[in-house]
This record gives sequence, structure tokens and C-alpha cells, in this order.
Amino acid sequence: MNQDGAEIHDGVDAAQELTQMRERMAVIKQEAAVEVDRKWVSPWRTPSVFDLKVKTRLTAHEEYRSLQARVRLAEDSLAARPEAGTVS
Repeated sequence: MNQDGAEIHDGVDAAQELTQMRERMAVIKQEAAVEVDRKWVSPWRTPSVFDLKVKTRLTAHEEYRSLQARVRLAEDSLAARPEAGTVS
């Protein structure tokens, strides 16, 4: 933590942004699931195959992939912050 508290504020902002990105990803995933459910009629439709079909659709979704990469970076950044604060 800086004397002016800037690091804590940045950490809160980063955590809030991470939460927002995860929420948007959940919305996109739900939209994909609804679309798959509406369009896919199959006698071999099991929950695991349905999940696989949704995941496949998400891999082609540009915004979802972008958010996924940003979430990974944000998680890595947040995980690295406490370590950086403990090193003298």
C-alpha cells in the first residue's frame, strides 16, 4: 500500500472490473445456451453434450474470448499484487 492509499484503490477498481467482466461472460454464456436450446433438436441430447455444444459456440464468440483473456490477465495481476507488496 502506498502512503496515499493508491494501491488499495487500484486493487478495488481491478476487482470491480474483474467482477463486471465475469458477469458479462455469464450473460454471453446464457445467451449462447438459450440459442443452442432453441436451435438444437437431437435425440442424443444429454446435459454433457449440450454443455459441449455451448462451449463450442463460445469459442467462436469474439467478445467472450476477449473477455476470457482479459479476465485471465486481471486475475494474474491481482494475484501478483500481494506478493509485490510483501517484498522489501
